[in-house]
Amino acid sequence: MVPESWTEDPRLVAVYDAECVGRRDHDFYLALAHAVGAVSVVDIGCGTGALAVDLARHASRVIGVDTAAAMLDVARMRSGGDAVEWIHGYAADVPTAVADLVIMTGHVAQYFIDDSDWVHLLGEVRRILTAGGRLTFETRNPAVGWTERWTRERTTTTYAHPDGGEFTAWIELSEVTGAQDSYTTIHVGHTVLPDGAHLACSEVLRFRSTSEIVASLETAGFHLEKTWGDWDKSAATPASCEFIVLARSA
Repeated sequence: MVPESWTEDPRLVAVYDAECVGRRDHDFYLALAHAVGAVSVVDIGCGTGALAVDLARHASRVIGVDTAAAMLDVARMRSGGDAVEWIHGYAADVPTAVADLVIMTGHVAQYFIDDSDWVHLLGEVRRILTAGGRLTFETRNPAVGWTERWTRERTTTTYAHPDGGEFTAWIELSEVTGAQDSYTTIHVGHTVLPDGAHLACSEVLRFRSTSEIVASLETAGFHLEKTWGDWDKSAATPASCEFIVLARSA
């Protein structure tokens, strides 16, 4: 049986890093933190802590926050994990004015389905930041056509399992609701482990338009400083897969 959230299933958490090897967002955010001179960073939705631990090698204080205890169990055991303050909870559980940079990776922004929850999160981020602090995150561009991309045929990949053998994973999109440039999806992630166990877990994601993202930031008191369309730092265009944001607290 798979828990309601895959992030609480130790079998799926165990293969998370294997699936994420080579992700360019990791290096992008490390370089960005260095470029803006961040000395205190909060990583919201830190997962297994790979980025937070690397950030802690340069920043004087790093806090990693996640709602999934199974993810944080891995983070705490990671080499260098003792240099990070781990919080099992939400942005609301982070102290006030403790960071000059807040990072949200892994498309964490898309897990805030309700607009009211998204607005509340941005308010919490402003509270966490020191005066003039920055927020950076990414969200997928809804105009790219994820319904055609997220199929079993296009997403099936086989990886080396950390405990030996191989596992296979794929995504199947099951439902889309909303407008063409602003919608919510439900997809099912499938994982077949080396022992043959087939785990399937559904997930809901919110795809907000670029204009919605920008408007929500402005309403929350952020000034949009820079945007990109990919991890190679190319400009955001209507055809970009990503909308990567750097915003400063007003």
